[in-house]
Amino acid sequence: MGKTKIFTALGKLTAGALIPEALNQGVKILNRELEKRQDYVKIPDVTVLPVAEASKVLDQYGFQHALIKATASPKYSNSIDNQVIKLIPRVKSNVPATTFVKVYYVDSEVISESIVLANKISEMKAIRKEKNHKNLQKVVQQTSKMTDKLTKKRHFLK
Repeated sequence: MGKTKIFTALGKLTAGALIPEALNQGVKILNRELEKRQDYVKIPDVTVLPVAEASKVLDQYGFQHALIKATASPKYSNSIDNQVIKLIPRVKSNVPATTFVKVYYVDSEVISESIVLANKISEMKAIRKEKNHKNLQKVVQQTSKMTDKLTKKRHFLK
């Protein structure tokens, strides 16, 4: 018998013995995970609801939660007063019913600060755009001056 035949025979024997055991271990792990996740609950999407309603919905699902006021950000400048903007863990994720949920919301103070930030950013963009436009004009003027100088020198040489 050649070496390849021996290794092929050994491989078949080993695979035949190991595959059923590996499958059994895989099935055990899978069953254990399914049992763990049997009591999982999907976090409801309450991101557009007012804080009071969102709190009631989370209570109905049995989640313990905390209301946290968000810090000002330009993306909240168009939000509504006392609106939920974010949940941790994320919306629609499957979690155990005992999971603690953080509910981030905005109030009128955060919204006004966000509007100020958004205005500052738009002003900064306008200033940057104007500055870039002036630099471009300067480069064009310098280029045209250089071209004129070169053209005049060329005429004198003729």
